[in-house]
Amino acid sequence: MGCAAAPQGHGPRPQIEIPDVEEALIPEMERVFSETRGMVQHTQRVLSYALDIQGVEGGDLAVVKASAILHDIGIPRAREIHGSSSGRFQEMEGPPIAREILARHRFPPDFIHHVCGIVANHHSDADPEIVSTLEFKILWDADWLVNFPGRHRNAGEEEKALAIEEIFKTGRGRELARGMFLGGPPR
Repeated sequence: MGCAAAPQGHGPRPQIEIPDVEEALIPEMERVFSETRGMVQHTQRVLSYALDIQGVEGGDLAVVKASAILHDIGIPRAREIHGSSSGRFQEMEGPPIAREILARHRFPPDFIHHVCGIVANHHSDADPEIVSTLEFKILWDADWLVNFPGRHRNAGEEEKALAIEEIFKTGRGRELARGMFLGGPPR
């Protein structure tokens, strides 16, 4: 079952049929991460949070799904080429892999460009054009919801509260983070 890409630009444009994102991309992600089961689980958690945030905040659901599934796709190649999976190497190696996968599944060029832009910025949030999009903000927050405990494990409540306000880019992301990391009501 396909879903239509949202029209871009001014005036009505025909809807472009795109493949079912999860059906097309989850097996690809699992193949790339076949040696690192933890990455499959990480990606599934990020996808779950991204869907929650998108359900409240809006944005292009297909782009959010694809970005969540492919955001870390460059990790194995980064380790192979650079000996490191640091964010900058993920951002270098991930977009060409994501582009190849998306093109092979016949996603539209604008869709591919948007998803690859998110993958290329998901650690540095460097490109203002990409990071201003709601889809980027959703992926950013979803990834941080999974990574926050490891990065702030020794932080006190006040430090965590400040970090949440600085890091998270959507209202729903901040709400989830407060509930998860500041002992707020369970979600």
